[in-house]
Amino acid sequence: IALTANFCGVTSNILTQIPESTVEQTGLDTFYPRGDMKRFKSGEHQYTFVVPKEWVQDTAVELAKIQNRAAKLDYSMSMSSRRNTSGGAGAIPDVAYGPPGYFNERGISQSDTNISTLVSPVTKGFTLQSLGSPTEAAETLLRVSLAPPGSGKVATLLAACEEVRGMSNLYQFEYRVDRGEKGLPLRAISIIAVRDGDILVTMTVVSLEREWEDEAFAAKLRKVAQSFKLTK
Repeated sequence: IALTANFCGVTSNILTQIPESTVEQTGLDTFYPRGDMKRFKSGEHQYTFVVPKEWVQDTAVELAKIQNRAAKLDYSMSMSSRRNTSGGAGAIPDVAYGPPGYFNERGISQSDTNISTLVSPVTKGFTLQSLGSPTEAAETLLRVSLAPPGSGKVATLLAACEEVRGMSNLYQFEYRVDRGEKGLPLRAISIIAVRDGDILVTMTVVSLEREWEDEAFAAKLRKVAQSFKLTK
C-alpha cells in the first residue's frame, strides 16, 4: 500500500535504501522521487536523466512539439504558414524542466535555471569523433551556437571530457557565458551523445553563475548532468 500511494513519502524513503541502478531498472523512480530526485525517461529517443523532484516540466515545449507535428502532417499548408506555426524560433527542445514559480500563464519558463534536451538528425555514420576532441567540439559549440560573432556574448570553456555512460560514449562540456548587457552571466554543462549513428542528443543544465556558488545547489545541478545517458 505504501509503495502504491507513497504515503508520507514512505516509498521515496524506501527507494533511497536501494542502489540507484536497481531502482532505475524497475522504473519506480519515474513515478516516485528517490531522495531529492525523480527520473525522466524518453521512450521515443531512448535517453534518461534525473531532475530535482520539485522541478516541473515546461508544458510550452510539449505544445510546440504538437503544433510542429500538426504542421508536418498538413500538406496543404504553405511553407510560410508552417514557419508561423512553429514560431521560427529554431529547434524545439525534446523536453525541458525548471523550478516551479517561474512559468507564465502559457506555461513558458521565465527562469535562467533549467534543463533541456535537443534531439537532432545527423548524417548516417556520424560519431562524436567527427566533431574532433572534446575540447575541439566544445569550442565549436561555443563559437558557432552560444556566442557567435556579433552576438555580444563571450563564452569561456571551463572543462571538457569524454566519458562512457550507459550504452555509449559522450562528450561533456562546462562553460561560462557572459551575456553583456543582455543579462547576468550564465554557467552551464552540456552533454552530447550519438544514438544509432544518425541522432545527436544534447542535454544542457544551465543557471546563473552566482547560483553555482551555492555548493548544495551546484551539486544538484551536477547530479543532473552526471545522470544523463542513452539507454540504447
